[in-house]
Amino acid sequence: MDTNTITAIINAAATVITAAATVALAIFAIPTILAYRKQVHPGGSLEKIIDRSSGKLFIKFGQQGQVIDRLKNIGVGPAFNIYGILFGLQANSQLAQQRYLVWNYPALTPGVPGDEITLLQGSHISSDTKLKGYTLYVPDDVDHIGVIARFTLTYHDVFGRKYASIYDYQSQIGWMNRGHFSDVEYDLYELDQQTPGAKQSNQHFFRAGKIAQP
Repeated sequence: MDTNTITAIINAAATVITAAATVALAIFAIPTILAYRKQVHPGGSLEKIIDRSSGKLFIKFGQQGQVIDRLKNIGVGPAFNIYGILFGLQANSQLAQQRYLVWNYPALTPGVPGDEITLLQGSHISSDTKLKGYTLYVPDDVDHIGVIARFTLTYHDVFGRKYASIYDYQSQIGWMNRGHFSDVEYDLYELDQQTPGAKQSNQHFFRAGKIAQP
């Protein structure tokens, strides 16, 4: 057997081994990704920020220091870079404007309760922004009767992959999951940074920093 034949056999064997390893990694990765996809979940309820005084339930937006129950990790590994945004109903065909933020929530370890959430205000994201086909606000239609808020969460796994989970809060039964997604291109922070308002703010702070330099 000449040298060229031996080299060809070795190369072919290496190709087969590489392909087998790739398949094995893919088989291992699929259940891991599926497990991470259902990881970050809102705990408790939104009762602390629901106004029932008028007979019609709605979220008390625009108030400082509002606190809701903690997030929890029901997955198989830690969750990082956790961002969330809470919008209410679309009213009279007008886009929902008011929102609450959960911005850079501490990393969550499986089975360990997260911190209670003090809601923030701000961000430049429009409520009609879509994640995997879902708007950030609650649509005013027959499929969302009784739903008073939508909580969209994005997070990363230990490998840097991005995920999203979307929950609606129904006034009678509480949280309802609308979907878990594993192939997310941009998380909420990145979507915010892409808006004209965020870019303008960043430029303003950059110029102010340059002026402040000695």
